[in-house]
Amino acid sequence: MTMLKLNITEVRKLCLVVNFLIAVLLLIGFNCFTVQAVPQTFTIAFNVAKTHSVVAVAPTNRETIQQKCRLLTAINPRSVIISSTILNSQAVNLKFTEFSQSSSEDTSEAIGQSLQPPVIILHGLLGNKRNFSSIASSLSKQLRSKRKIYVVDVRNHGDNTHDWRWDMSYSSMAADVAYFCDQHHIKSPVIVGHSMGGKVAQAVALLYPKLVSGLCIIDIAPVEYTPENDGSWRAVKLIIDALVSLDLDGRPGVTKKDIDLDLRKTVEDPALRSFVLTNIDMDRSTGVLRWKINLDAIANQLDIIAGFDLGEKSSFEDPLQYEGDTFFINGGASRFVRSVHMKTIADYFPNHMLTTIRGAGHWVHAEAPDATLALLKKYLDR
Repeated sequence: MTMLKLNITEVRKLCLVVNFLIAVLLLIGFNCFTVQAVPQTFTIAFNVAKTHSVVAVAPTNRETIQQKCRLLTAINPRSVIISSTILNSQAVNLKFTEFSQSSSEDTSEAIGQSLQPPVIILHGLLGNKRNFSSIASSLSKQLRSKRKIYVVDVRNHGDNTHDWRWDMSYSSMAADVAYFCDQHHIKSPVIVGHSMGGKVAQAVALLYPKLVSGLCIIDIAPVEYTPENDGSWRAVKLIIDALVSLDLDGRPGVTKKDIDLDLRKTVEDPALRSFVLTNIDMDRSTGVLRWKINLDAIANQLDIIAGFDLGEKSSFEDPLQYEGDTFFINGGASRFVRSVHMKTIADYFPNHMLTTIRGAGHWVHAEAPDATLALLKKYLDR
């Protein structure tokens, strides 16, 4: 029997053809294949074939399934409505708290619709849903147009310890939010996001514009930050580096007070140290402190978090844009939103408005809660 021998170049060409056909079949299966999708489909298949020796096989693990779903979504997420089954294979089941006039208790049950589109609030890096509990509670009681308010833990934060992930890309975190909406039958939400959560909110609006009815971004721009050019991001990186160096697993008997003393060398602000320490708790079974965040993934993906790569340059025929009303709230003492960012903001969000809360730093909602609440109420009741 004669065996067919292929060199690596031929194998890659074969992978390219097979992956192109797979992508086409998947699009046909989702009833969304068009002639216009051919260039994007070819690009996606080519990128996969370049990096995988064998890809035309059934996925063998959850991570492979997630990757293939992200590639499919990247072909044209603005027109593709992905089924719950596909979303579930790639998304984290995010924990949340729901606030309304009648209830402000945690719930994990599917929830119905309020009269007005609900609000989803996303916290920033090293935060959790409790950071916005006070504002969410106030909004649920004070808005003229009543809405349900959902404060959500983003992946690798808060109560999502059931499903830690290595991937912290904004397209993946946006898919988490899209799945959250699908899972709980939430239609046309207004999404509010602070810092990293603000980037996630912007990613949702840009990748799934038909899903979002409004956007409010607190002190972050849709740009890449670098330690070399951005002092604010340099401070963030120093904090993450300091947390990684703590090595909680190798220090039995250490207390939060000990950790606070260690962090003083890097984090001088006591309020900021207190905020960081909310991500540590005691394992009652061992008596040892542990992280409530997936610190390894966050540290490894910090450059991804600093950026804002949605894949639009290689995957989309038209530039990403969200034409809905977008409200930016900037801290006057913060450097995360600067004049140099305004063109990028306008390109992504042509119908945007920006206001500044004087004297407030990056944690605008904590430093100026009354002003933040007033601006959110004005936007939501407009």
